[in-house]
Amino acid sequence: MLRFERALRTAPGCEDVTLPFWDECAGLVGRPSIGLRPHHLIPRVLTTRTYELDGQTIPNPLFSFKLKQKIEDLTVGKAQQYSKPEGYETVRYPLSGMVGPQEDQENTKVHNARFSDAESERLLNVNITNWLITGPRHIPTRPGAKPPSDKTSVLARYLKCLDTDTYTIFSNTTSQTKLMEKLSRERNEGHWLMSLESPHNGIHLAIGGFFQQGEDGINADEIDDANGDMGDNETAGFDPIFFLHHGFIDYVFWQWQLRHGATETLTIDEGDPGAKVPEGGILDLPEGEQLTMDTPLPPFIKPGEKNYYTSKDMVNIESLGYTYGSGSLDKHHAPILHTPHVPVKQMVKISSIFRNKHKGSFVIRTYATGPGCPEPIEIGREPILNRWNVSQCANCQNHLEAVSMIPLDAEMLAVLLGDDWEKENRTVDEIKYQVEIHARSEKKPNNEIRKRGKFLFSPTPVVGRLVPG
Repeated sequence: MLRFERALRTAPGCEDVTLPFWDECAGLVGRPSIGLRPHHLIPRVLTTRTYELDGQTIPNPLFSFKLKQKIEDLTVGKAQQYSKPEGYETVRYPLSGMVGPQEDQENTKVHNARFSDAESERLLNVNITNWLITGPRHIPTRPGAKPPSDKTSVLARYLKCLDTDTYTIFSNTTSQTKLMEKLSRERNEGHWLMSLESPHNGIHLAIGGFFQQGEDGINADEIDDANGDMGDNETAGFDPIFFLHHGFIDYVFWQWQLRHGATETLTIDEGDPGAKVPEGGILDLPEGEQLTMDTPLPPFIKPGEKNYYTSKDMVNIESLGYTYGSGSLDKHHAPILHTPHVPVKQMVKISSIFRNKHKGSFVIRTYATGPGCPEPIEIGREPILNRWNVSQCANCQNHLEAVSMIPLDAEMLAVLLGDDWEKENRTVDEIKYQVEIHARSEKKPNNEIRKRGKFLFSPTPVVGRLVPG
């Protein structure tokens, strides 16, 4: 991000330009989601085709980007299904960016013509709002009953990740899920842990075409064929909003450092599987080498030197010459969440979901029913930012399995099993789970559309037996 800002400053007249961040939680922290209506959570400077500047109407460079050269999909036998031509303009939800084969081009033209700029802007903001604030949906209401805590909304996950004690868990979902499972299996302890990677992925998918319904039915109908670039690893970085999103991620990272006294150094857990160079090696680093704060970061060379930057060089952003102004997750705005009043009573693990079985990004949605709740309710929502084709991605091959770890608190168990479930000798084994892989729409050979959200299976996901404790 800093290199990108410095590159922007090389443009004539832009010597003092700074890269802003989009404060994704502005106006939401501390407000109940019930009754909150979608508004312009995305600043309009990012969502209007033209913009008023110094009394003049100009084409808005933050609205989209036109490719300067073609991006080719080299997947064998797919007729360049995911290619983008020179001059292609990036799109966001609810529009489609599928412009490979001629048939896709024609379908995309018809699809995108359905939405005016104003309607596209409205629907995008509605979807962003729902991803940010919508927790468990369709929870049966009981007079005086305390609702289950929100562990699914992007806002709740941003707040929770600030509470994470260690850098290793804070930094990535793989370490997060492995520790949650380990504590459950080996110690019979349930913990809700959260990395910054998860809410980061959620915003990518929200902008990139993945529908989320609101608690009160807002955004009730899914828009099939929405395929925005932010939801695709291959093209996300071409959308200008990518950099303002990642500016916010960097801001959240700095807020975590400030809260945990980690502004000068970060501690990498040497025992974590992610602390070693994966199979096949990366750049100049051999397979199996221990990663430390002194590990070089090729290809990033220090200005005027021949040495690579290391992670240690990048810890204190103020020493790099920048910092952040006030934001929604500053400590005085968003105190660290502590939740001893909602201890985890049961852990659910959803696994055996592989990235190479699903083209592009997807969401792992987990539903549950029980004696107290015969209608399915969503208890888990894990966004997976994925490539259209993972076969040529070494990092993807090393992390093919996608996992969702779902903690259930006492309130959720009361919803699923009934308020008096312990007195009536009901057990967690009576809870039934169903998983939906919310993926991109795909065409079958007979040209019928296989709709999103129809890849269903019933797992056996219970990890540990935490309730008695």
